[in-house]
Amino acid sequence: MHTLVTGGAGFIGSTLVDRLLAEGHSVAVVDNMWSGKAANLEGARRDFGDRLAVHHIDVRDPGLFEIFAEHPPEVVFHLAAQADVRVSVARPLFDADVNVMGALNVIESARKCGSRKVVVASSGGTIYGEPAPEALPVDETHPQRPVSPYGVAKKVVDDYLYAFRALHGTDFAALALANVYGPRQDPHGEAGVVAIFAGRLLAGEPCTIFGDG
Repeated sequence: MHTLVTGGAGFIGSTLVDRLLAEGHSVAVVDNMWSGKAANLEGARRDFGDRLAVHHIDVRDPGLFEIFAEHPPEVVFHLAAQADVRVSVARPLFDADVNVMGALNVIESARKCGSRKVVVASSGGTIYGEPAPEALPVDETHPQRPVSPYGVAKKVVDDYLYAFRALHGTDFAALALANVYGPRQDPHGEAGVVAIFAGRLLAGEPCTIFGDG
């Protein structure tokens, strides 16, 4: 099966690329290398270079569809994103451009080339805003009231996926990824509490929890 992974040079994306290649699939990686690292794909290039193609292109680029059309992917994994909530608050237009328009460019390209399924990294919780304590843990039926531009963007992309399924029959899965951790993770980002706390503990530094965590 031919697949396409946006953000494929990132922490989660490169791990997914490794798994897809190990299972015998071919992979086209789309990454602008803004936060992704070429080093994350070195093993994949070495072991499965004949089934791996890496494209240095932004998901907002109008030329993205040419990559889809050249070798139409059966399944598309969209992991590329502006993932810093603080940046979304400081630069909401930029956040919407990357996280909404970029995602829409990917989804529309997948539709136009006939991809069977689109799998998107949604939000682990920002789409729900700040639920009351008695509502925790929330499920998928909980009202969505995001309180950050990042959360709004993730909700909008989910809504687009539902619309594309209703209008065009595009199958999708939106994964609510929360506190993902593991090799290749940036321990200095604003998210990823497991990696941040582990790094501070290894350095003998205290871990700060705001409110009730």
